[in-house]
Amino acid sequence: MTHSSSSRRLQAPLPRRSLLLGAAGLGVMATTLTACSSGAGPTLYTLSVVPGQPAPGGPRFVEVRQPTIASGLDRDRIVTADTGYKLTVAANDAWGDSLAGQISRALAGDLAQRLPGTSVFAENDAVSTEPQAYVELSVTRFSTGPSGAVQIEAALSVKGAQAGAPDTSGQFYMQRVLVQAPAVSSGTMAMVQALSQLLGQLADQAAAQLRMMPPVPDAQTTDTGASGSASHHRK
Repeated sequence: MTHSSSSRRLQAPLPRRSLLLGAAGLGVMATTLTACSSGAGPTLYTLSVVPGQPAPGGPRFVEVRQPTIASGLDRDRIVTADTGYKLTVAANDAWGDSLAGQISRALAGDLAQRLPGTSVFAENDAVSTEPQAYVELSVTRFSTGPSGAVQIEAALSVKGAQAGAPDTSGQFYMQRVLVQAPAVSSGTMAMVQALSQLLGQLADQAAAQLRMMPPVPDAQTTDTGASGSASHHRK
């Protein structure tokens, strides 16, 4: 009898409240697992170097400085449109690196392609060479503009070097520029491709200015000349 009574107690159904709590716990667990498994990251985009017309001339060493980016553009998510009063930011499209870093590297690559006799590097590259000229951009628009065309609006400057810094005491080139092109199709990819092409146009302008700069004496040649002069004087 004792054994029979114990079996009946073990087989007694659970209270309804316990069943409901158990079902609720399973529901929370299922929701959490679904959220974890379906959380996809953003689509990443990067600017690309575009071909141009190579031509001789220009300084031997050029540094593309880290550009100044308007605060509204300086974000991970890509600004897809700027109407002048409203910025539209992509929900799932982001830059693969900082926008300033991408612009400087793409512009350096564009200039190197257009100036085959010049070593061009971005400001943060690990190089020990002293630049003989600097290229700078201050970007205020880098997206689709009010007209629907893809636009880059920026201040472009090309300066010589003095004591390892841009020379602002002499003549230098500075121009406010607006370059634009219609996207071949809608979407972020088409816009990024158009922006890369427009950076190439800015590189064309910068390369033309660099070719017009007066030649800078090579440091090694200067040192050799000074040494030879000193030897001749000792004789």
